Amino acid sequence: MEKRREIDFANVFLCLLVMLIHILSKAVSALDRTSLQFAAVYIPSRLSSFVVQGFIFLSAVKYFMRYKDGGFDYVGFIKARLKTIVIPYILWNIIYYFALMPLGYFIFDMGELIKYIFLGNMISHFYFVVIIVQFYVLMPFWLWIVKKIKPSALIPVSAVIMIIFGQYAFADFVYNDRIFLKYIFYWICGCYVGSYYEKVIMWIKKYSKYIIAVFAAAAVTDGLLTWVNSAGIRYIGGVENIHIIYCTVAIAFVLTLGVYISGYIVDKKIFSVINRQSYNIYLSHCLTLYYADYIAAKCFSFGQGELLLFRAFVCCISTFVLWGAYDCIKRRIMYKSGC
Repeated sequence: MEKRREIDFANVFLCLLVMLIHILSKAVSALDRTSLQFAAVYIPSRLSSFVVQGFIFLSAVKYFMRYKDGGFDYVGFIKARLKTIVIPYILWNIIYYFALMPLGYFIFDMGELIKYIFLGNMISHFYFVVIIVQFYVLMPFWLWIVKKIKPSALIPVSAVIMIIFGQYAFADFVYNDRIFLKYIFYWICGCYVGSYYEKVIMWIKKYSKYIIAVFAAAAVTDGLLTWVNSAGIRYIGGVENIHIIYCTVAIAFVLTLGVYISGYIVDKKIFSVINRQSYNIYLSHCLTLYYADYIAAKCFSFGQGELLLFRAFVCCISTFVLWGAYDCIKRRIMYKSGC
């Protein structure tokens, strides 16, 4: 499959947004919801929260670009996903479990650890892996249905299924957000984008100004209305559906950015490292935040602003140094190339 720079750009962009969400999370939960400081951290966090939807979309795009014309081997596909997705996920669950024991988060219980791995609820963002694996297991079905049904029919149906499942039929199910149906719309959109990729890119180039304008309007609407709700200023109904619209437009906006600016940055060394190590960064970066909070509580008397900067510094430096070094060593050993 031909490497597409705009997809690499979107992958890195979403990876950095995941880090931003978790860096901001402490301040979001600790600050007075009626304060301007809360608004200053909550709104960027909210507007970044299309990353899971974005990664699901990108994954579908990549695989449908690869398999739309055939050549799909289910057994080989699943083996590859086990090696690259599931095993690292299990490994990082184990690392978190034992690394957070000294901080008092866990007392060893094998049954508890297995349950965490199965449900994806040990660390806040691990649920993504549980969801994406469900989509992978059903890959033959997606390949079949996308060939049989036109996008004009299946995309709206998938949106209705997602809304009904997420907000009505199983809204009270505690693990609702770990079932693939809650994200099926984004996956189906990605399937069709991957199937008609060149046409989609041409469409993006033609209508990029409109995409940017709609994104700006959706961002203002979603950010402000959800802040009004969270701050208790006024109850606003339907924010979940507003957020669905925002997430959809935000994904299109990131892809549009990638089309126009990826050529300027994708060859930068740090960009390439983050792109190659994005999944490892996704899984690991929160561990640095747990230890940053522990060190801050033991050694410093930080206000929320200082703590936010400290968390950002520790998370970014440790994560990028660790995975930059790993990437360099791996490339030297496997490919006999420089970093």
